[in-house]
Amino acid sequence: MNKIATLLTLAGSLPLAMNGQSLVSPNAQNRTALLEDFTGIHCGYCPEGHAIAASIKAAAPDRVVVVGVHAGIYAVPQAGEPDFRTSEGTTLDDHFAISGYPAGVIDRHQFGGGYEQGRGAWEGDVDQVLDMPSPVNIGLASSFDAGTRDLTVTVELLYTADSPGGDDYISVLLKEDHIIGWQTDYGNGNHTDYDHTNVLRAYLTDVWGDAVQTTTAGSSVVRTYTYNVPVGFDISNCKVAAFVSEYQTEVYQAREVAADGGTTLVVGDLTSSSPAYAAGGAGSTTDLGSDVQNLLGADADYQIELTSANAPADWMGSFAIQGNSYPGSTTITLQNGAMEPITVSITPGATPAIADYTLTIASVNDPNAPVLTEQYHLISGITDLVVTNPQAEDYEAIYMDGLTSANETGRGHTDRATLIGFGENNALSGVLNLYLNVSWTFPCLTDDAVAVLSDFLDNGGNMMIAGQDIGWDQSGDANAYGTAATQAFYQNYMHAAFVADGSTTNSSADFVDDDAVFGGVNTSSINAVYGATYVYPDEITPLAPATAILNYNGNASKIGGLRVQANNYKVVYFGVAPEQMSNASVGDLMVSLSHDWFYGLVSEEEFDAALQGALYPVPASTELFLSLPAAVRGATVEIFDALGRIVDEQHPTGSKIRFEVADLAPGTYGLRITDANGHSSTRPFSIAR
Repeated sequence: MNKIATLLTLAGSLPLAMNGQSLVSPNAQNRTALLEDFTGIHCGYCPEGHAIAASIKAAAPDRVVVVGVHAGIYAVPQAGEPDFRTSEGTTLDDHFAISGYPAGVIDRHQFGGGYEQGRGAWEGDVDQVLDMPSPVNIGLASSFDAGTRDLTVTVELLYTADSPGGDDYISVLLKEDHIIGWQTDYGNGNHTDYDHTNVLRAYLTDVWGDAVQTTTAGSSVVRTYTYNVPVGFDISNCKVAAFVSEYQTEVYQAREVAADGGTTLVVGDLTSSSPAYAAGGAGSTTDLGSDVQNLLGADADYQIELTSANAPADWMGSFAIQGNSYPGSTTITLQNGAMEPITVSITPGATPAIADYTLTIASVNDPNAPVLTEQYHLISGITDLVVTNPQAEDYEAIYMDGLTSANETGRGHTDRATLIGFGENNALSGVLNLYLNVSWTFPCLTDDAVAVLSDFLDNGGNMMIAGQDIGWDQSGDANAYGTAATQAFYQNYMHAAFVADGSTTNSSADFVDDDAVFGGVNTSSINAVYGATYVYPDEITPLAPATAILNYNGNASKIGGLRVQANNYKVVYFGVAPEQMSNASVGDLMVSLSHDWFYGLVSEEEFDAALQGALYPVPASTELFLSLPAAVRGATVEIFDALGRIVDEQHPTGSKIRFEVADLAPGTYGLRITDANGHSSTRPFSIAR
């Protein structure tokens, strides 16, 4: 194996330019994330780690590099199985003292005093490092000679600030996708033909990198590395990754390209000038903005295109640049260095949806260069939204089917990251109810998620949440992922206290007979859908004013579900998930009855109780106010006099109604509220002056 490095270092205000072009952006950037996934072909939990890593990469494809490091006892092959171990992988495994698999090391940054992180922490850790500034930008270009099998990689650094650690180190590695072979899998059964991706094959540099001494702002470094690729590697499935770091620790930037002809050639810069998440309305146009800059060193042509893979047929999208509007794509000329605004306009139709639009800008003359990409997300017409945790996608359809059974036309679905994006940009105002498909995933809740959920509930929304380890994850167990924020949400909004992890002995779900909502649901046995020994239905204690709605095996002391009506919201929480019900109709009812309770109170008594104290001031003089629970928004509210004549009527959509009663004569009146299901409640009141 032959590794060769050459270097060129410049001190100046600009990166090294070749024909006016560069592999790095001149603009200061935040960090990217290097996720080193320590894995093995006999690690039964590792396929879940692979899927989590893939979802993290998919959420930020240009800012996350995943490397699968096969090392440790679970990477040792048996006869006829692939051997993905490398000497560098073993060195890394030993240095970071990996004790459990899969384990992630993210940017070689210490979280909570340690490098090694369980798969449930990867998403949050990556989010943290992506928000950190970087003192240096990195780019690379790779070429492959098929005759000699020599791989040549050029790496370029540009320091936009002084590196805090003095010397830095360039590391370059080769990884390969789509290697088919054995994989143990506890969740889905073992595989003889598993598709292994991101497999570390070799380092082109020393495992700890190639030292860089010139690390002050304005410095540019270019180095070239060569490596003779073994015949057994399929170069068409290989990628080269390069990163710059402190010695054996903090990674500032990482990028990857195709091994054969890949490049990070900078053709321009595309930045968003407005939030990427927004709420829209049928027939109303929402404008979202970005700015594009030509950084090729000369006037150049670019192809611009706006696409959507999931927008309904009655939605329309277009973009405008240089005074013209285009429904699909166009080619324009951008002057060197010029910044051009782009307006993306999206007009939803009547079909409720979350639609994702992608704006791409490609250099016409440099087809191998990276394509500039910006994504926009618009929600319109969705009142009932299913939110699925990473790795719970297989069970999303159960929730959507439950909403179909409830005849909910405003149903939609999304993932947790997208929910957070909408919530953080105040774009959930049209959503009334959330249904959280947590299943058996970790972390069950994140700090970002509960911040959005708390705000949603505080503003009158309702939430159903189901999963078999939500309570355990907030229990404080040393292996759990709960934080102070998620634990507070569990107690204060879900109104639950964790009791026990449950076991296969909790084999049936029994609904509390006298519960007004779920009392009529049949008993169902609990299936081992996550594997024969992985049945952990949470045992919980409802915290006032919550009430129990489900227990296990008819044992009233083993509670597995609750519902609560607080001042502003309703919550239904199941410590066992719908997909675990052997009777599929029971899983369906867990969703559909939650929906029905959110929209219309189930009994006249409960309807009356919810409106106690909601009318004020009594007696009224000139104004009368009514605070409405979210469940009865859209109800008909009438005021009638002593003779039964209706003197005022409203159809509220918000949480408070104001009546002008100054023109009504003093005396006794009645206020009647009728919800969409025909339930009604009447309150007498008086007007006095």
